[in-house]
Amino acid sequence: MEKWRIYIQEALCQIDFAKRAYKEFEQALLLGDAVTVFYSLHHFIVHATNVDKLLDLKNNPRRAKLLEGHVNLKDVDLKLIRKLRNHLEHFDERLDVWVGNHDGHAFFDMNIITGTKGFPNKIFLRALDGYTFKFYGEDFPLIPIFESIEKLNSQLLITLESG
Repeated sequence: MEKWRIYIQEALCQIDFAKRAYKEFEQALLLGDAVTVFYSLHHFIVHATNVDKLLDLKNNPRRAKLLEGHVNLKDVDLKLIRKLRNHLEHFDERLDVWVGNHDGHAFFDMNIITGTKGFPNKIFLRALDGYTFKFYGEDFPLIPIFESIEKLNSQLLITLESG
């Protein structure tokens, strides 16, 4: 097997895991199961970021050389997910800052909410507003991330078939 194919196959595996986690997230959302919503979202984010890291050719020259001419990522952007993953990976540090800045205001954590107009961002530790993951004062739209994963999946399958 050509070495570049190993990376493509692993990226496709991580995409499959991400898509499964996203499907579980959507099912839990329909049921209003907040714990499973956030559990599934965390897994979706981890697997989507694994794809981004596998195909981040700027930070790994050896991998870039192997994948050169086989991977086209110009129309796919997964960088937004990386920031969210960093927040979750360093949750203890984010929580320390959040607690340190807590001034007794109301707060939401692991809540499924709709239409949060008028609430300051500082009150959201983790919340889901429609398909926007609110974390640590920032909004992360999930649909564009999922669409990027789907697009990348198609591109990588074509790469394997034609390569």
